[in-house]
Amino acid sequence: MTSLVYDNFTVVIPAFNEGKTAANVISEVLKIKEVSELIFVNDGSDDDTEKRIQKFLKNSRFIYLKHSRNKGKGLALRSGIKKSKNEVILLLDADLKNITALKIRKIALPVLRGEVDFSRGSFDLARGRVTEIAVKPMMKILFPDLYFNQPISGQVCAKKQFLESVNLENRWGVDIGILLDAIEAGQRIVEVNIGRLEHKAQTDQEKAEMAEQVMETMIRKAGLIQRKYRLIIFVLDETLINPGSVKQIYEKLGIILPLEKIQALYEKKKITYREWMTKRAALYLGLKKVAVEEFCQNVPLVQYAPEVIKALQKRKCQIAIISSIFSSIVEPLAKRLGVDIVDCAFLEQKNGKFTGKITPRSIEKWVDVDLDIALSNTLPRILAKTKVKPSEVLLIANSPQCIDIMQKVGFSIAYRPKDKILREVADKTISILPEILAIIE
Repeated sequence: MTSLVYDNFTVVIPAFNEGKTAANVISEVLKIKEVSELIFVNDGSDDDTEKRIQKFLKNSRFIYLKHSRNKGKGLALRSGIKKSKNEVILLLDADLKNITALKIRKIALPVLRGEVDFSRGSFDLARGRVTEIAVKPMMKILFPDLYFNQPISGQVCAKKQFLESVNLENRWGVDIGILLDAIEAGQRIVEVNIGRLEHKAQTDQEKAEMAEQVMETMIRKAGLIQRKYRLIIFVLDETLINPGSVKQIYEKLGIILPLEKIQALYEKKKITYREWMTKRAALYLGLKKVAVEEFCQNVPLVQYAPEVIKALQKRKCQIAIISSIFSSIVEPLAKRLGVDIVDCAFLEQKNGKFTGKITPRSIEKWVDVDLDIALSNTLPRILAKTKVKPSEVLLIANSPQCIDIMQKVGFSIAYRPKDKILREVADKTISILPEILAIIE
């Protein structure tokens, strides 16, 4: 028997509402002596997943990570991969009904022995309609020299260095994306047959969504994708205006010092998000609407912002702006840029002056939920107004609070991002706005 080059490996299990099967999958993994750590990532489950895995928390090899909300399989895997201390990592689905320690170890062995760089679990699956009808025929067209029995298997063993280098797709595109990136990177790949494997049953709608996302990932990886973006959404903050521009407006309004104090309290978690919103709104009490609009007309915009928006409009793209800044500033800036579609928190007005209060409808949309959720919730409202599909949306953002909405659109761009995760999630990173025009062609 060939000796092992690597004595230990890590298993990463992402899970979203897999309470019925997760505990059994964990139990089987922990039977494997070479598994020195099992990283279980609860990706915002709202079922009994957390309750069912409590018994493993005392196990020194079991590491529990929890996302406060569902971020998608790609980011769940990213969290687990980052946490791993071993050079070899095995990715395992949490919905497997009949997985065994023997099957799991069989997938890992070729990598542990140093025979290959990348090992995949191949299996006999009763519910393989998406693979047989859609994925395999497309693989034959796009990659005629390659054949895999289970091209969208989520049971993968590879080196940490490689897994950290790939851009993990969202949802169902993640597994085929990892495989195609491994091929592109020249990894030595092997499929290991582990017999019959049963996944959780999927609805017809889920199968349709899976097929669409997997096919789109394959086409994009093959360099053949041609997208048509009918709606371009800018997150105003730091994409169309600089932080310094907003500060100039606040200084002219005479609210910069109290605003900075409120911001400091919020960042130190001494006030809640609701308090942060309402206290900021209160600073506008008595300010004239026309005065605020006048100040907004003269502040600098991000370089090329007006020209890029005009060019996009010439290409028949609808433009929308969303922002965590109040309407008192967002609306004048949007008007200045020639953008009609705006979603932000609106302030009450009376006799041409602001009352210092947020409108009841905006409280429901922007105050009763966290900021990242508030930003994400703008998407269905804008889609309803513009009559476009999420896949037809291109979004440009700078803040990590936009990660959730970035995962829901057809294409996402990070403009000069400082946040590492934002760069990883975005489909493209740019440093000047005119790059958008090249992307949509």
